[in-house]
Amino acid sequence: MYIQRKIEALSKYEYGCDLRRLYPSQDLSNPLYWGSAIASVRPGECTTPHKHDELETFIVLAGKGRMYIEAEEEDLEAGDVVFIPREQTHRFQNLSNQDPLTFITIFWDSPEAREQIKTYIDNQT
Repeated sequence: MYIQRKIEALSKYEYGCDLRRLYPSQDLSNPLYWGSAIASVRPGECTTPHKHDELETFIVLAGKGRMYIEAEEEDLEAGDVVFIPREQTHRFQNLSNQDPLTFITIFWDSPEAREQIKTYIDNQT
């Protein structure tokens, strides 16, 4: 059984938020073709605008925020889920000056994962 205890987990300040990566994990021996993290945007702050060659979804756990994807923007709150297409510049702004905006991010289908899957399939034939 794999358990990552919050008390033992390391968080880093990445993309303009406190980020605790969940998967993939070096503690697991099998390669994973997706990843996830718990992120928290500090009160009054916004993540760094960025884009990447993978698909991503955010699941809001607590707080209220404004999601920007390219020219679109939408307010989100706990329980809301947003999908972020590949190569779309996005950022997530915390609308509160007192409480953190906390969400889970799940990302998949990166170029590295696609290459690993291709190699695996090629080796099976």
